[in-house]
Amino acid sequence: MEDVTLDRDDIAALSSDARVAILKALDSRPMTVSELADGLDLARSTVHEHLAVLADADLVTHENARKWRDYTLTKRARRVLHPGKDHRIIFLLGTSLVAMTAGALLVASFLRGFAVQGGSAVREPLLLYAGEALLGVTIALWYLAVRCRRDSFPCRG
Repeated sequence: MEDVTLDRDDIAALSSDARVAILKALDSRPMTVSELADGLDLARSTVHEHLAVLADADLVTHENARKWRDYTLTKRARRVLHPGKDHRIIFLLGTSLVAMTAGALLVASFLRGFAVQGGSAVREPLLLYAGEALLGVTIALWYLAVRCRRDSFPCRG
């Protein structure tokens, strides 16, 4: 996990309630100056000034892909807003490793079967079902970890 180092300029950029509100608004999706101004009930010129301060602190960036500029958060800003997100990813991957191991052991136990008198092997279907369920949980946890890493939707705290 990469630490976020804040200097005096960063703290000055984050010291305004309006700038923090802008960062939180941009956390949901990219927005234009007009959308931010309407959503935060501020003048467009005020929002533009705040965005310039945030851009100088490398907390927001913009794209000129269309007629309007869409402002988005930088990776650095996402780490400032969600400092524990990487811990959640590590927890998801660790839990998925345990589920995958247990699932594989249960499926292997089913395939091996149990020896009974007379030399035949009995296979318990419950072991297969439980193993398949744990392997399914593993896939779901991997999906959540990838989704969490990409856009933080399920990882909001």
